[in-house]
Amino acid sequence: MPLFKNLRSGAKVVDNAVNLDPHTWTLPSSYKPSPADGIRKQTIIPDPRVFSNVFSIPCETEGQSIETLLAYPDASHAAVHLALLECFRNLKASAGALNIEVIQPPAYDDTKSSVPASPPEPTQLPASQKWDLLIKLAVTRFTTWWSGIELLLNHANAYSHHGGSRAALQLTKDYLPPLDILLVWYALILNPEAYEAACNAQGANATRLKNLCFPWPAIRHVIDMDKMQLVLPRSAQKLFTNITSQPCDILEYLQSPPAYADTGKVRIETDLFTEVKRHEDIIQESNKLLWIRSPALQGSLIRAGLEYLDFHLREPNAVEEDMGCHQPFGVRLFWRTHRLFPRQYKAFLKEIGGMQSEQTQGQDLKRDAKILFDMDDPSPIQEHCHCWTCERIRDDLPDFVYTKPLTVASSSTSLTTMQKQISSLSAETLLQIQDDLGFCLAVEDARRSGLSLPTRPPTTAEKEADKNAKQKQKELGYRPGLNEYVEVLPDGRRKIRTHKYASGMWGTTWV
Repeated sequence: MPLFKNLRSGAKVVDNAVNLDPHTWTLPSSYKPSPADGIRKQTIIPDPRVFSNVFSIPCETEGQSIETLLAYPDASHAAVHLALLECFRNLKASAGALNIEVIQPPAYDDTKSSVPASPPEPTQLPASQKWDLLIKLAVTRFTTWWSGIELLLNHANAYSHHGGSRAALQLTKDYLPPLDILLVWYALILNPEAYEAACNAQGANATRLKNLCFPWPAIRHVIDMDKMQLVLPRSAQKLFTNITSQPCDILEYLQSPPAYADTGKVRIETDLFTEVKRHEDIIQESNKLLWIRSPALQGSLIRAGLEYLDFHLREPNAVEEDMGCHQPFGVRLFWRTHRLFPRQYKAFLKEIGGMQSEQTQGQDLKRDAKILFDMDDPSPIQEHCHCWTCERIRDDLPDFVYTKPLTVASSSTSLTTMQKQISSLSAETLLQIQDDLGFCLAVEDARRSGLSLPTRPPTTAEKEADKNAKQKQKELGYRPGLNEYVEVLPDGRRKIRTHKYASGMWGTTWV
């Protein structure tokens, strides 16, 4: 009897899912909170495995192959980019919560009065002006940090760079600046002409600065993925203070600013305040979509990466300022991630013909990209909804296109294209999609409320991933230790055996 009950329940879910707008699905919401004893697996969103390739930063300064050019940006780099945008957004929220009062001077009154004017009352600075104030201070702090960048690069080259002279220096977590400095640096790199000029102003250090990739691996190390905050190691904090003579935390700097001192030796002609303000829209859009907490994060980034590559192969001379607003969020995310490694981006454009008139190079790269990624022929860009629901459906239906139903379908003959797509999914798949969405929503609600995060039993996909990981480890096998060797048994199994003798420092000892 329970079996038929489950089948009827599944059929009802399928019928409702097919005939309803996916945006109006009633999702499960009852999940158990994480136990204090830690017996059940803790909930971690985003899955750390999405960052597994963040360390693949090409180090070669010249002569890169097609495979190397296509290695960056990866979905892992874009995932850290999403997390960093959330950190920027939280920094803005922190600025708005600051207690900053201003005292307006009294208005001039030319009439003589025997009653003394009452002193003006302090008023709270509006949240938007607090954020602008923080940006202006961040620009000042960045200029000071940029002026001392030679000291930082020399220290990093001496103590953390092990790639030799042919490999470009990249910053590790011990050399990261605070979040507000990263925000200004982020905006500066995304203005190629301004960044080129700022690097050239550094003289002998220009080449090293131009070879820097935005430090995604280091940022991944120091981001608290639960709170979406940057937590610098003490070594990085001390180094920043030594270089700039400023506190590491800009919020502390705002509350009690130090005495003014013009320590900047290098002048940056670009209006950095305006450059930072230009990126507020994508910070807000990223927070609205919140892909970093989505159940479809991995799939969304893989699809976006292929869309970005497909777009650039069709439009090698595209400029983001002209065409960026017409591209989906994922394409713009990867485009920015790519441009945050200027040397790699220029090499990519040169290869596909963005800096040359030869069209054959673009065709060669397109052929190689098709082999590497199994890409189909370019298809016209369509407007897609990129919410959690639609992205999660695309994990199982890559061609899914959301269209708002005009009326509720009354029969199978009047189903819309979207509903026909959904109806092709099995009841089990639909239930899993809805459970993934409901669980991630419940986790996010609990996180925002400061409650213990809910848990659930491992899904089929998670079980399969764990199984594959164990199988991979089994294939790698246990590495024999000292005086051990591997014996392959007649049935194909391998067994670790110990040598009958051990070679010691003074000769051979029988055991």
